[in-house]
Amino acid sequence: MMKTIKILTMTLLFAFQAVACSGGDKVITVEALPAAAQTLIGKYFGGKQVSLVKKDKEGLKTYYDVVMADGTELEFDQSGAWTDVDCKNKAVPAAIVPEAIGKYVADNYASLTIVQIERENYGYDIELSNGLDIRFDRDYNVTRVGD
Repeated sequence: MMKTIKILTMTLLFAFQAVACSGGDKVITVEALPAAAQTLIGKYFGGKQVSLVKKDKEGLKTYYDVVMADGTELEFDQSGAWTDVDCKNKAVPAAIVPEAIGKYVADNYASLTIVQIERENYGYDIELSNGLDIRFDRDYNVTRVGD
């Protein structure tokens, strides 16, 4: 019975891994990332070990996902520009955050840090260390504040 359960568990694990990496996902090395992504990782996350790098094709577009050993997750577009930096409960490196957004947070939430920032077509989304989400338009005007 235990042997059957182990085999079933292993089969399910392999099936989940196959689904997770299907549809254009491919595990690659850091050196296979676009130069801009490699530069950002080296400059702001150079002391951290990279656990996983995936290249994801969605239609004609390519995206890259990087997971650091400490849980930090980075996403890049096909040119290597960051689209999402999620440092979990640690502060996003200040130099990555546009100056106007950093100033807004410092002026209005001085005791908090930005733990995630996403660059979207409409502007930016950030998450603060207390879980508060703030959306900015392309001109860095606040358009939404919420949980």
